[in-house]
Amino acid sequence: MLTKKLENRIKKENWWKKDERVLVAVSGGVDSVVLLHLLLELPSEVRPNIYVAHINHQLRAVSEEEEAFVLRLCRDNQVPVFTTKWTEGLTISSNVEQQARQFRYSFFDEVMKRQKITKLLTAHHEDDQVETMMMRLINGNRIKSITGMKEIREFGQGELIRPLLQIKKEELALFATENNLFFYEDESNQSLDYLRNRLRHQLLPTIKKENPKFNEHMTRFREELEMSTSLIEEIVKPKYNNCVTFDTGEWQIDRQKFISCTQKEQYFILEYLMDSLKEKENIVIGFKQKEQLHANLLSEKPNQGYFLKKDWYVTRVYDDVTITKKKEEIEKEISFDIALNQGVFLSDTEWFGFFEVEKEEFPSAVKSWLKKEMLFSDRQLKRMIIRKKRPGDRLLLNKKGQTKKVSRYFIDEKIPTLERKKSWVVEDHENIVKWLVPFRESYLSIRDETDKIQYKLVYFYAKDE
Repeated sequence: MLTKKLENRIKKENWWKKDERVLVAVSGGVDSVVLLHLLLELPSEVRPNIYVAHINHQLRAVSEEEEAFVLRLCRDNQVPVFTTKWTEGLTISSNVEQQARQFRYSFFDEVMKRQKITKLLTAHHEDDQVETMMMRLINGNRIKSITGMKEIREFGQGELIRPLLQIKKEELALFATENNLFFYEDESNQSLDYLRNRLRHQLLPTIKKENPKFNEHMTRFREELEMSTSLIEEIVKPKYNNCVTFDTGEWQIDRQKFISCTQKEQYFILEYLMDSLKEKENIVIGFKQKEQLHANLLSEKPNQGYFLKKDWYVTRVYDDVTITKKKEEIEKEISFDIALNQGVFLSDTEWFGFFEVEKEEFPSAVKSWLKKEMLFSDRQLKRMIIRKKRPGDRLLLNKKGQTKKVSRYFIDEKIPTLERKKSWVVEDHENIVKWLVPFRESYLSIRDETDKIQYKLVYFYAKDE
């Protein structure tokens, strides 16, 4: 009997105390309706004090009927209910599911705070878990996320509990049939426009014909994966804490401690760093960005800097590596001091290098990008600076020494404001501007006709999509 099965789980896990307040998310579909009825049928010693939350997303013709049904269901069972409407959903045309989810959970958190409720219950079941794991596997998610949904996790000032996560969908459907429960079917669950539905209606039925115990095997796989990731964490997390420190929106990495770790340890240290960025700042770092950071940490080049994601910037000065958000400051003050025969990522789509001719070395990542070069001869140079434009910057126009302000050059050439902001000024250690990247070179006099070209400035940039 399903009620007894749930009762035993509650007693084993001790999810809540008798009469403790819980908020149950009830959409009006079969899963959440069954969950509510199961909770109401629990014996008094384990039955919580039940509250219900319902969101009218206004996305379907029956949304108003569903809301009325949930209100009536709660009234008949003397359960307090809280409802709201998602008015923004009528104007959103992309990523609707994710934004609807954010609205739902924000509303749940609000109700819980107002009513002093510390437990949120949702009706996710075993089939939802398998679908979630498959979706994350198909989408190339990281190992930790493939373990799927947790039965209990932190939420707001309390916890989110999924009491049905070890119960199959068919068990819930059978309970609804046997007890003549009324519920609403969301017709969007049949649409093959969504990956979850394609898995549910096409792929998983085929897999289960090959292996009827697929759900059980996925559950066992999940448990093994969770134990494996837990073991990795026990080993690697102390090393992560030794390498990485976080303080008020800034991550600092001790490069020497990082490179003293094994390659496998380095991989998972960066995984935990990605988790921290996601948790604290909601920054999602892709595989290529993670590889770029790893390469930066392993590189022998002491000074580097580039955008990691949007306005989050990585700065390396010898063995001190910092990840911080300072977009406005970077746009005004960013400057790179580049030694001869070295290069630097200016952003996630730009790279600049200063070389002796025939000694150029470029990162493999930039070789497919567009390229501009400047060749010149000069007295012996050891360093070059590339930075954003400053007031008063001037370009040398000719050997007579005539100059023009960079700002005036932009006006005369009718260069758009956005392109001006993207430009860079390259100067030597005597503050002589060599190149306004990518627009114009300064005039550079060759000391005599026998001089050979000595130096090359190279600018790589990814083409706008």
